[in-house]
Amino acid sequence: MSNEQQKILEQLKANAKDAESFKHLEQLFGDLYKKYSQAKEHVDLLESAIRNDYDSIVITELNLERPGPKIVYVNDGWTRMTGYSKEESIGNTPRMLQGEKTDRAILDRLKRRLIEGQAFFGHTINYRKDGSEFINQWDIHPLINAEGEVTHWVSYQRDVTEKKETAKAIFNTDFDDLLKRREEFTIKFEKSAPQGEISCKFITEAFEEITGLSKNEVFDKGLASVIHSEDYSQIKEALENAFAGEQSAQLCRYRTSAGGYVDMLQSFKPVKDESNGAIRSVKSVVKLELKES
Repeated sequence: MSNEQQKILEQLKANAKDAESFKHLEQLFGDLYKKYSQAKEHVDLLESAIRNDYDSIVITELNLERPGPKIVYVNDGWTRMTGYSKEESIGNTPRMLQGEKTDRAILDRLKRRLIEGQAFFGHTINYRKDGSEFINQWDIHPLINAEGEVTHWVSYQRDVTEKKETAKAIFNTDFDDLLKRREEFTIKFEKSAPQGEISCKFITEAFEEITGLSKNEVFDKGLASVIHSEDYSQIKEALENAFAGEQSAQLCRYRTSAGGYVDMLQSFKPVKDESNGAIRSVKSVVKLELKES
């Protein structure tokens, strides 16, 4: 028995009415301490895994308005990436990394997404403690409690500065210009009949920003005209499976107006008719994907 447990038992004994009461309190304390020890062991394991993760992990409070969102947790990856210690970071805000070249439009879009309770993926220039610049890639998600309420934000961050030249080769464009583009676009697909042809009925304007191609190319020539020929078969299969009720995601390459290809992660989600439960369409979100070099 630890010294801490012994002290608690001594306090319980001193405040118990009699020996029988103390016996019940002692048993209750033993049960609660056992549950506490098991929970602490699980938390310590999770903490160890997160703390030693190579990427930066940051958890903040829910409030997005200044001076928030306040940081409540950072792992060792955050310290390696930013130069700020745990003590310097907790109670502060991720705004501590912002500076002259941080893209305000990206931050505004980030805030809008979080206000809507949505995840966010994006990139911008941030600054380390020593003032040096780096390109920060965020993947931010809401943390939800047992009641389904959003309580915190967790941000997985990565320094992608070294991928700058790789990105230039992939996109055939300046990386700083790429950061100003939107990070994803959405496509809506419909089927003319249960066994009929699948066609694109809607595509967001971000498609043109990311690829430089006209949306009309997809409407007129189909999805195969803008996806790498080696990737199209798996995308077509995923789309057909979505109309059969299966959700999935596939990595693929979209053609750009510059003649190259851009790496994307494309997800497929069936949309059901509320009246009869039949799948009436498929929503596909296509997100920029920076691969490891």
